Amino acid sequence: MAATESQAAGKAGSDANSYDLVVIGAGGAGLSAALFGAISGARVLVVESTEYVGGTTAYSGGTIWIPNTLHAAKVNQGDSIAQAETYLHAALGNYASQELIRTFLEEGPRAVEVLERESQVRLRPYPLHPDYISGLPGSTLNGRALEPVAFDGRLLGDKFDLLRPPIPEFTVLGGMMVDRNDINQLLNLKKSWKSFRHSLGLLTRHARDRMRHKRGTRLVMGNALIGRLLYSLLQRGGTIWTNAAVDRLDSEGGKITGVSLVKDGRRHDIRARRGVILASGGFNRHPKLRKELVPDVETYTPGAPGHKGAALELALAAGARMGERNMENVFWAPVSVRKRPDGTTAVFPHFIFDRAKPGTLIVNAGGKRFLNESTSYHLIGKAMVEANKIAPSIPGYLIADHAAITTYGLGMVRPGGGGMESLLKDGYLTNPLACSWDPAEIECKDGQGFLLGTCDQPAVDCDYESNCCHAIFN
Repeated sequence: MAATESQAAGKAGSDANSYDLVVIGAGGAGLSAALFGAISGARVLVVESTEYVGGTTAYSGGTIWIPNTLHAAKVNQGDSIAQAETYLHAALGNYASQELIRTFLEEGPRAVEVLERESQVRLRPYPLHPDYISGLPGSTLNGRALEPVAFDGRLLGDKFDLLRPPIPEFTVLGGMMVDRNDINQLLNLKKSWKSFRHSLGLLTRHARDRMRHKRGTRLVMGNALIGRLLYSLLQRGGTIWTNAAVDRLDSEGGKITGVSLVKDGRRHDIRARRGVILASGGFNRHPKLRKELVPDVETYTPGAPGHKGAALELALAAGARMGERNMENVFWAPVSVRKRPDGTTAVFPHFIFDRAKPGTLIVNAGGKRFLNESTSYHLIGKAMVEANKIAPSIPGYLIADHAAITTYGLGMVRPGGGGMESLLKDGYLTNPLACSWDPAEIECKDGQGFLLGTCDQPAVDCDYESNCCHAIFN
């Protein structure tokens, strides 16, 4: 593997600090850019301001959206560039140029093919993964979303500790990562020999891992994608510096030619012969930019801590400007928060596993349902912001009946209902008193969408998009 950290930083001579390509940021975008550079033969340096590589991608599901790849036909043989183009135009309107959309749709599949052929990145389609705005023309139920195949973190050797750990609430048993297939197998381990064998394999592997590592080394979702990108980049001689703060972009003749940074108390002036790529994440933790670009509502971020907007400031100082054609300045997601025993705040993103399931709904402070819980997490957040202008909707309240919460989980409650006792105790969950009621006495006012009832009469929901009423159990 290539040298990282002090080995590369300590070389003497001008060539030691001269690279073809310098990438600022070691998340999914930065590592991908660096890997493609290395595949093309470039000498690459990745500079990361935090102690870990992975960024927010390491926290995420790691799924990428690229239509018509070599994997698509495994689950959907009826898709086409034209159909995907129809979908994107419907979703984006005039916020993206036709040329840009066409280039993405033509080059995206080629990029996936290069990754599969020239690196250790492995992707797969999920049998059912609808497009986020599935009601638009050109949408599909599967084939476009690709998730990373599980990766053995032990292949990274001593570089495994460079990888940003996942959100603790996304793991079980002290650091064992599981994906949606694993969850289903674990829930059915007493019902199926196949599930029992799969679950036993997971638990045995994790037990062995904990004898040598701080957490499990079987990586899934975003950690798997980052692990595969990191492993591939190191195999091709890429250099990675963590805890390195870039504080200047150098230029000559109107072109960016390198960066100046501080690492381990030492100044390094880095020459970039072919360019500098900014992949440093967003501005989640930049107070000034947040105030200027984000609606004035209470927000939390599940993003990685490196999103301070520092590279954005450097670019603006060098003459760059913010784009004016974007649809949103924020990529929203509904989250729930909880204070951990160590005093830190857990921010749990509600992507899909709970809020869109039967028996679950979201209401505002007045008990009124105001959105479609099954839409994409970005549109959920956007709807909350818009609704909050009319009536208090931030925070909203995620309500589930007993069957829903024990079957699908709810936020930090595990599928199966695990962990409810402690979450009720610390106030993350609220459990109303049990009520006895006569269904014949419930009245539903068509189209109002209010939750009606008290402890003598349970709540009912008038469906958001129809007049069908459903009882909401405690």
